[in-house]
Amino acid sequence: MPVVEATVNRARGKYQRAARKGLWTEVRLDYLEEPAPNLSRLFRTLPGPVIATNRLAAEGGRWQSDEAHRLGLLAEALNLGVTCLDLELAADAIFRREIRTRRGPTKLILSWHDFAGTPETARLEAILDEMLASEADVVKMVALAREPADNLRLLSLIPRARAQGKEIIAFCMGPVGKWSRIAAPLLGSWLTFAPFSKQGASAPGQLTVNDLKRVWNTLK
Repeated sequence: MPVVEATVNRARGKYQRAARKGLWTEVRLDYLEEPAPNLSRLFRTLPGPVIATNRLAAEGGRWQSDEAHRLGLLAEALNLGVTCLDLELAADAIFRREIRTRRGPTKLILSWHDFAGTPETARLEAILDEMLASEADVVKMVALAREPADNLRLLSLIPRARAQGKEIIAFCMGPVGKWSRIAAPLLGSWLTFAPFSKQGASAPGQLTVNDLKRVWNTLK
């Protein structure tokens, strides 16, 4: 469940609520409006699995400050023992290597997003192969669907990655991509993302937690 709150206190409250319901939480540090967010307070206890993400503006995030500060907050979250750290494929290669070598029990999610559309299959597979060659624990590939067939190209990456022993998160964004968010976990996607309410969405096309549960219950 994504947490897109403006303050540490509100973000922690939403995280605790998700943990009580047995949900994973993605805390979006790029949504925090505090100049120097107190991550020690945000992650002082870890009641449930939590992903720390500080998303680049170029990949749909809200980070407005310099890159060194962005990466510094991610490094701080790692030191505080978050369950997973999300780091973009586009991030500095030296920093990515440093994180890989000292991540300890924290899982590294290597992510790639395209908010303009969904590339052709050959391009998607080339990006996936580059990510699979990394030492990330999980790879994440998400693109905007402009037509139904785009969903199939993204979802086809799931068995390709898993055949090579790598966990993957893959689905499409946008109204046309909604059904891929439902299908992805059924095909083996490591996670899908759903807020408590539409106002808490962190990307276009996200269904709410209750929406997903209703659909999955129907399918069962």
